[in-house]
Amino acid sequence: MIKFNSIILIILVLIISGCSTLNSLKQSYENVLPPSSDKTYVVKPGDSIWSIAINFNLDAELLILNNNLEKPYIIYPNQELLLTGALAKNITKKPSQLIKWHHPLGENPTIPVKDKSWLIFQESKGVPIYSIHSGKVVVSGPDIPGYGNLVMISHPDGYLSLYAHCDKIFVQRGDDVVKGTMIAQLGNSEAADPMLRFQLRKNGKPITAEKLNSLF
Repeated sequence: MIKFNSIILIILVLIISGCSTLNSLKQSYENVLPPSSDKTYVVKPGDSIWSIAINFNLDAELLILNNNLEKPYIIYPNQELLLTGALAKNITKKPSQLIKWHHPLGENPTIPVKDKSWLIFQESKGVPIYSIHSGKVVVSGPDIPGYGNLVMISHPDGYLSLYAHCDKIFVQRGDDVVKGTMIAQLGNSEAADPMLRFQLRKNGKPITAEKLNSLF
């Protein structure tokens, strides 16, 4: 009996001391398992790749690659999309480079209100809005509810800029723009008062308003 109890004690000690190893094995095992259901999303009417990427704070590029989508990246209601997976884990991003950004409202803008990851500029309707850097327009118009007339531009190195509640828009989806291009006019589409709600994302994640304000 004493020998049997000693064996049990030794086993318990080994299990406790090996918890970190067991956790490592568990993690390695989970990494090779097929994606679980909580890592997928069923497309709803009105969804787009960009609206889904924004809602889940994902990099749209990875979302496209994970689901083997081809241009123009059309998705359909009830289609199941993989939000995360092996492709996303294997993609490595280039190291960030120091970028000199153009202010979205040009020179001498008003001081913005900081709202988590948004800068809110309260200006007169019709004030010009500029692209903060060169890139490709991926959204142009009222495509995502809650943002009004929205311009979204994909920039190099995983950056994505959003310009919400615009009035007139002067660029179309697919257009290439250079830094400082006038892309729209400030408006109040889906907003009580004229404003520009501006956001910048890096690899799908919003940059905080405090840090964002220091870039210009």
